Amino acid sequence: MNYPEIVKYLEGKTTGSESEKVRTWLRDSRNETCSRKILAEIWTNSRINFSGEKPDFEILLKRISFRLAQQKAFRDRPVKVIFRMYSKAAAILLLPLLILTASYIYFNSSSDLLVSKKVSMYEIHTKPGTRTKIELPDGTMVWLNDKTTIKYPEYFKGDNRQVFVDGEAYFEVVSNSQSPFIVDNPIMKTIVTGTHFNIYAYSEDHFFEATLLEGKVHLEGQAGKIDLTPGQRIQYDATKGMVRRDIINPKNSVDWINGKLTIRNEKLESAVKKLSRWYDIEISISDPSIALYELTCTLENEKIGQCMNLISQALPVQYILKEEKENGKTRQKIQLMKK
Repeated sequence: MNYPEIVKYLEGKTTGSESEKVRTWLRDSRNETCSRKILAEIWTNSRINFSGEKPDFEILLKRISFRLAQQKAFRDRPVKVIFRMYSKAAAILLLPLLILTASYIYFNSSSDLLVSKKVSMYEIHTKPGTRTKIELPDGTMVWLNDKTTIKYPEYFKGDNRQVFVDGEAYFEVVSNSQSPFIVDNPIMKTIVTGTHFNIYAYSEDHFFEATLLEGKVHLEGQAGKIDLTPGQRIQYDATKGMVRRDIINPKNSVDWINGKLTIRNEKLESAVKKLSRWYDIEISISDPSIALYELTCTLENEKIGQCMNLISQALPVQYILKEEKENGKTRQKIQLMKK
């Protein structure tokens, strides 16, 4: 068995006979050394980071082997049942989600293998330039933009479902009126029971934005208490203490999921925060008088120079591209000013 075959299997792209071949190979204890090596390679090549130490692949394999052995008695329940919580995202996440699922099954099993009732917390970091999708224990789907951190328990208990997010994330929350879904963030807390919404909330930017696509959202935090209705967007600049509420096409707020950045009638001072992150380059406004200019644009494959040229054509601004050395590395910076 080789790396491509295991990856293909985890992605759910194998035929019935191919899947059985992989399962048989995984059950064979003689293949554990090779299995650990392949799983470690998948982990290394994954597009997200988990906090903490690298997992013990030997223990994981034993847990997975146990589940595979159980399924041998239930041939109408293929192995994808184990991974179905994450099957649609397997091509992106692979082993990290396999680990989450295996751990979830292990700690929540009602079988004799139940050895701990302590609720573990998972922490996922998306790497620069990557986006990913995960499924939470309650079935809620979450898309994470680059450089985003999410923390959540292996299962929800108590009278609410609480997670922490620092960055940008789009949620499709499973409805449960008896258990509110809460997204904690250093700037604002988002409280819902079942809805679709997007938050842009990188704490280091001191800026918070929430856009509601469906349902209802209640916000609490530095900006006070705010309720949103579908199509509304709230923006809060924590450095100035300014709140802005407007009506937009909410679908534009989640274009990033498909690799596009859509900005519509947005103040330049908040737009440059998104542009800076999109291109991973520092962009500053040297003239405060242009900060309130409104920018509308859609970016997909444009390079940073093309983007700045488009902005300078749409608005009475010009830019300077500088290269500065920081800690021995050359980093580009852009400065916007009035024409």
